[in-house]
Amino acid sequence: MSDRLCRLIIMCMSVHLCFATLEELETRMESKFHHLERLVEKQNERIQRQEEEILQLKNDIANNQKSDLQKEREITILKELISKLSSQCAGRNIGNNYAAGNNIAETEKYRRLLVGSIVPTEVPEPRTTAFYAYMSKTDASPGKGHTLKFDVIKTNINGGYNPFSGIFTVPVDGVYVFTFSLRLYSGVYGAYEIIKNAEVEGAAIGIIEGTSTQLQVTETIVFSANKGDIVYVRTHQHSCTQEVFGPMNMADLCSLDG
Repeated sequence: MSDRLCRLIIMCMSVHLCFATLEELETRMESKFHHLERLVEKQNERIQRQEEEILQLKNDIANNQKSDLQKEREITILKELISKLSSQCAGRNIGNNYAAGNNIAETEKYRRLLVGSIVPTEVPEPRTTAFYAYMSKTDASPGKGHTLKFDVIKTNINGGYNPFSGIFTVPVDGVYVFTFSLRLYSGVYGAYEIIKNAEVEGAAIGIIEGTSTQLQVTETIVFSANKGDIVYVRTHQHSCTQEVFGPMNMADLCSLDG
């Protein structure tokens, strides 16, 4: 009787510990989801500000083009006037040197005016680089060293991200911030890496035990990159990664190139 009572007590304690572990896991998962939502909100705010800056740059370029067009018209008028004055000077006879001298002086005045009016206009190049993309379907059993392809593009300023290859090509030298998020289904695990050229710059690992939960794996890194460098997300070279799915993003939030 005593042995049965002891076994019953031990079983009750084990069940209680399992429930406590599930509650703690749910609490941690909820906290991670809230953190991810805040992170996405901040990313959207930054992208919106960058799009406003790009719109302002486009307006400045349009205004500069209008100014250049006006200057070109003025230059054309001055050229026609100089040509007319030159023709008049050539047709003067020797006995009209005084009048010809005045015409030459006036021609020189317009020539100086023409040269002084040609001021090159510098058109600012867009410096903001940003992209946001996600997977449209589950990537089941991607295998080792597999490049993840986020095939749906929402933002791709400067056109650095290729949805077909999953590779971002750095358009200008600068400091970049990269973030990726992956949703893992219950009962799976996976390890992922952010690669620049052939070097691992960051990694994230997710493991789920059980059949009724999901896990959001997120990684954010900051590093310097040069024009022409390539950046992408892949599964770990030495681990078997199981089923992953979006929504997910890999976003270059800002370019601090100098």
